[in-house]
Amino acid sequence: MSKILKWILLLFIICIGGYMLAEWKMKKEVISFLERKVPNHVDFSYDDLTISLLHGDISFTDVAVVSFGKQTSSCEIKVNADELSIKGFSYWQILFQNSIFIKNLTLSKPHLNFKTCPDNTGNDDANKSNPINLLKEIFVEELIFESGVVEIWDDDEAIKLIAIDEINLSLKNVVTDPDIIKKYVPFTFGSYHIDILNFNAPLGEFERLKMKSMVVNNSTIDINNISLATIYSKSELSKKIRYERDHIDLFIPLLKVDNHNYLATNDSLHINFKELLLSEPNLEIYRDKSRLENFRNKPLYGKLLQKLPFKVAIDSVFIEKGAIVYEEDIPNDASAGALSFENLNVAISNLSNIESEDPLKINLDSNLMGAGKFHLDWQFNVYDPRSTFLISGGLSNFNTANLNEFLVPNLRTKTTGTIDQLYFTISGDEYTSTGDIKMSYEDFKFQVLNKERNGVKKILSFIGNLFVNDGSKTDADGYRYGDISAERVRHKSFFNYLWINLQDGLLSVLTGNGKKD
Repeated sequence: MSKILKWILLLFIICIGGYMLAEWKMKKEVISFLERKVPNHVDFSYDDLTISLLHGDISFTDVAVVSFGKQTSSCEIKVNADELSIKGFSYWQILFQNSIFIKNLTLSKPHLNFKTCPDNTGNDDANKSNPINLLKEIFVEELIFESGVVEIWDDDEAIKLIAIDEINLSLKNVVTDPDIIKKYVPFTFGSYHIDILNFNAPLGEFERLKMKSMVVNNSTIDINNISLATIYSKSELSKKIRYERDHIDLFIPLLKVDNHNYLATNDSLHINFKELLLSEPNLEIYRDKSRLENFRNKPLYGKLLQKLPFKVAIDSVFIEKGAIVYEEDIPNDASAGALSFENLNVAISNLSNIESEDPLKINLDSNLMGAGKFHLDWQFNVYDPRSTFLISGGLSNFNTANLNEFLVPNLRTKTTGTIDQLYFTISGDEYTSTGDIKMSYEDFKFQVLNKERNGVKKILSFIGNLFVNDGSKTDADGYRYGDISAERVRHKSFFNYLWINLQDGLLSVLTGNGKKD
């Protein structure tokens, strides 16, 4: 073997040995760095560590991270992953620009487990985790969560608050530094993409929220097959409750958000949507009236928006081709009475709990009981201290016999006749309301039923119809007029308030002189 070849071989061996020694040294430095920089409340472990100096790659297998101490709303965070890989680690940046640059950081098949803090956490200072002190800026070109699982439990791990079967996440241009890491959100990022499959979360003791899939990026949110439903059957719920409570079954095939952004300031979250669309939602509500009535005051919607734990501003909300069925079961042998709205289309503007002079506006069109055309315009200011509102609307081409399905079991009355046109305007506040109404109708009559609802109380029906104008005495345009005056039952819903206003107006039209004031 020639001397040149020997020297080349020796140099190659030295280079290989030097490279292996450098990798060994680098591995020791990484281990030392983790021992020094990982905070005391964080336990970081792994099965194996491999390093490629040539490519700037670092890989941990069978990673386990446990973080104790209060982290926002969590008191314990556990992360297990098949692999944590770092690719494209820049030595130039760390040596000469005093920053850490990583091209790609991937967490493969992570299982994230969060445990919330108990309501009484004792000494706040004792529960605060030690802050992470950085000396350098950290920049990650792409951060990837691949096929992750998420579970959030209550403080004693008895109830799973949120479960996600699979999450895939990609964040671009992730940055943190000595100042950013101490903020409410300890990093910033650019574009992102999130895929979620099978989201499941209880909403209190009686309801559960499920979502089949969710796709989120910088501009849109698409959620498919949303279900919000009572976890018990109607009969089971009635056995478990003492006071009246709605049994709910809501299904939304598609929810879409355009142009959304979020801002976290001073531990407060601000949510902003340009447009929110709900496509073909179907809502069924059932109430067992045999339970005790709850006499606690129900706040109106403006006050409910004020009490949200975050700020929200949605420019426009659209509901397309929805359906609502409300059913009441009175404690008698009759079947439950149902009130339905089909082909429901709603437009809402300025849905916000941020103080503004602009009112929240709602425009609604629907078919009532599969027959009449119903329209409603409703507006109110969320921060009005008197909770004032203005509602106007109308109903046309409605055969009143269609209401009998609801009136017979609930009000023991039965109607006949047709409402050709009905228009109303109501203004009010939290306590009282006034308004006016006009109606064009034909052959309107009602019957009072007996207790069993299988026969007519002829005398009461006859006396009642003596005071009801059949619609023949009208003005030149065919209308009779009436006034509205009502007092809110404060432990009942706003829609009960609307109903008693309309009820008073209808009575005024049917039994008054029918003339316009």
